Amino acid sequence: MHSTGTQTDRTATVALDVYRLVSIDSTSAPAADVGDDWLLYRIAQGANVVTGYRRGTRARVTFDVERIVEALNERLMARPRRVNIRLGKKAGPPKPRAQARNKDLV
Repeated sequence: MHSTGTQTDRTATVALDVYRLVSIDSTSAPAADVGDDWLLYRIAQGANVVTGYRRGTRARVTFDVERIVEALNERLMARPRRVNIRLGKKAGPPKPRAQARNKDLV
């Protein structure tokens, strides 16, 4: 079977739209005397990047942030899509139809 590339193109587009964990790096505490085990993480969706901070071990923060990414992607995939959008004025009540004439009565 010959592939036209359409499915591959759609898959590539979807892959760009999902959330993914980009990095987790050590960082300084947001305030003095609040610990030295802070990590900065980045989650991306296409060109959009979310930056967050968590406190804990790298393994624990990685686990937690991966759960966040999974939840975001589940939400993204479960989001209802809008269908049949009409722009313009609101539709009013339907107009009555003219009754069809019986050609034998004319």
